[in-house]
Amino acid sequence: MRRSGAFTLVAEATEGRESHPDRGAKAKAIAPPVLAILGFIVAEAGSRGGHIITIDVVEEARRLGVGSALLGAAEVHLQDSGVKTISLETAVNNEAAIRFYKQKGYFVEKTIRGYYSGRVDALLMVKQLDGSPSSG
Repeated sequence: MRRSGAFTLVAEATEGRESHPDRGAKAKAIAPPVLAILGFIVAEAGSRGGHIITIDVVEEARRLGVGSALLGAAEVHLQDSGVKTISLETAVNNEAAIRFYKQKGYFVEKTIRGYYSGRVDALLMVKQLDGSPSSG
């Protein structure tokens, strides 16, 4: 995360909560919001393009659009940095991730043998960006 061009985005949820609900309507106070981290993404813009280093979403928040929002925001940031191609690695046996990335426009470029601890192969997946900076 300290590498030049690297950044981290965090998805958070807040919920207001009432404190002392047993005190009656006049005495109800709103407690500070409860903060929950739903997920994060770490990416970097480099001379050879962008790279999604890692993305993770807590199990309870999966299939709610959190991963899509994080990936989309990272892609916008990378595109605004001048990146035209984004790459990432995912385990060959992570079917959900492979499906997710393909839905987002990534394609399998090659297999990297023993990428994860020398035991599990990874797919190198790549996405070409359209080249125009985002409008916001």
